[in-house]
Amino acid sequence: MLRTLWRIAVALCLLGWAVGIGEAQTTLRIGNIYPDKHSLGQQAHYFSQEVEKRTGGKVKIQVFNDSVLGSEREMAEGVKAGTLDIVISGLAGVGRFIQGIHVFELPYLYNDLEHLARVTDALFPDIERVMLKEGFRPLGVAYQGPRSIIAKRALRSLPDVKGLKFRVPEAPLYVGMARAMGAVPTPVAFPEVYTALQTGVAEAMEGGPDTVYNNKFYEQAKFFNLTQHIFHVLYITMSEANYARLPAEVQQALRDGAQSSSRYQFDLLKKTNEEAIQKMREAGVTIVPIQDLAPFRQAMAEFNKSYAERLGADAVALLNRIQSIK
Repeated sequence: MLRTLWRIAVALCLLGWAVGIGEAQTTLRIGNIYPDKHSLGQQAHYFSQEVEKRTGGKVKIQVFNDSVLGSEREMAEGVKAGTLDIVISGLAGVGRFIQGIHVFELPYLYNDLEHLARVTDALFPDIERVMLKEGFRPLGVAYQGPRSIIAKRALRSLPDVKGLKFRVPEAPLYVGMARAMGAVPTPVAFPEVYTALQTGVAEAMEGGPDTVYNNKFYEQAKFFNLTQHIFHVLYITMSEANYARLPAEVQQALRDGAQSSSRYQFDLLKKTNEEAIQKMREAGVTIVPIQDLAPFRQAMAEFNKSYAERLGADAVALLNRIQSIK
């Protein structure tokens, strides 16, 4: 009898615990390589707040910025494996699994952030189709650019780049781009970039003003050369398998929250880029305008064409569609 009563008591406790779990908040994790002050770090927090608000507090998203959960590649692998819920990632992460999105990030495709946003909005269904094939669900995007080169010397023309030990993301597109410029590509994971500049492993790296300033790369390289070679998006990405397990209303809240955060980050980026350039100038960085970008554009046009061709006919067609949007 005592054993029976004990089993009943345990069963009731377990039932109560299970009911509690059913009523408890769903907690998801989002990872990001950028620090809290960066526009992408702030976007992650904004996204979290939007989802919590849209679900009445039933879904909480824990934010892990500044590479706390690993490199971009490692976090993308975690999303692919289902061990991490969401990542904000580009070619160095989810791009390792999805070749088709590479063409969106080729150099000198866009005139400005507004142009990038128009292309992304128009072709988001194509992005979604390509990513879903590989098991990734894009919820929204994050904007970056214009990326320029912070270096230990001034780069006023394309020949000045020749032989430069140029840190690039661990992505074939960036390795090829650096090589096409005449530089020596040096792939280094993002958390190790500061040390690479400090020790001389790299003489330069490239990124948007927001990225260069908030990660203090300007402390080790004092010339910010305005090549403005890339505008691009990153993807707020979830495993499609994990996404499919969520109730429809949570899925909708995630998509709506991500898209709201995209608009927020777009406006924030323009502001933080301007502030970052001014703060770097005040910190003793020389801002170097490039008088003639035509040689850079010409070299990259040839690179873009050959890169898309290596990816195949679908990539060439997609690049043509991108270039058709003015």
